Amino acid sequence: MTVPLIGIVADRKSASYGAWVDIPTDAISHTYTAAIQEAGGAPLLFPSLDVHLDDPERLVDLIDGLFLPGGRDLDAELYGSEAHPSNDPPLRVRDELEIALTLLARERGLPVLGACRGMQLINVALGGTLEQHLGDRVDLTPHRDVYGTHTSHPVTIAQGTLLAEITHEREFDISSHHHQGVDRLGEGLVVAATAPDGVIEAIESVDGAFCLGVQWHPEERLDPEGIALIQAFIAAARTRARAKFAVRS
Repeated sequence: MTVPLIGIVADRKSASYGAWVDIPTDAISHTYTAAIQEAGGAPLLFPSLDVHLDDPERLVDLIDGLFLPGGRDLDAELYGSEAHPSNDPPLRVRDELEIALTLLARERGLPVLGACRGMQLINVALGGTLEQHLGDRVDLTPHRDVYGTHTSHPVTIAQGTLLAEITHEREFDISSHHHQGVDRLGEGLVVAATAPDGVIEAIESVDGAFCLGVQWHPEERLDPEGIALIQAFIAAARTRARAKFAVRS
């Protein structure tokens, strides 16, 4: 069985270990990489560095699929807005690298899956905008109650979408932790799921390619719908890997 390589861009976090305190670290939550492995993929981490931004094509050459994880808020300047006071300090090099990889993956037909921030990144990469603080308009509690703790609420899946085909469900509960959301949709995207309050919970491409973003964290809730979503992504990446191998042969 072909084990596809899945590219993930790491964030820069402060970590403490032993005598070392608050050391800048290129890292990503283990729940993401563990879920990709469980679904049959092999994660490959890329640090958020200018050297990769200078030549993102090399990274895309290595991978069979691109996974865009959660994390800090995108730089609002990327979609023509001023930052909301509640926003995280941005890491612009990560934003720009993920956008470059997303666009290249789309050009080359590589599967793309985004979770939480990753869904927002897909939307911005394709020309869309974000609502920077949902709490200004709706009750934020279902989406993010206690900072650092996931909440749960149901989502309704739009029929006829790739997401509906993957999950085989009309509605199910998800694991949520976000305060931003999709505002204007990016080019070639449609809404694939919504929350009870109307907040967009999933988007996908209309061209038949595997380009799908969910506002929730499937890696945190590997129930049938969560693991099915990641497995479908890995299956698409495996198909891509086999096609690439066949061409080389």
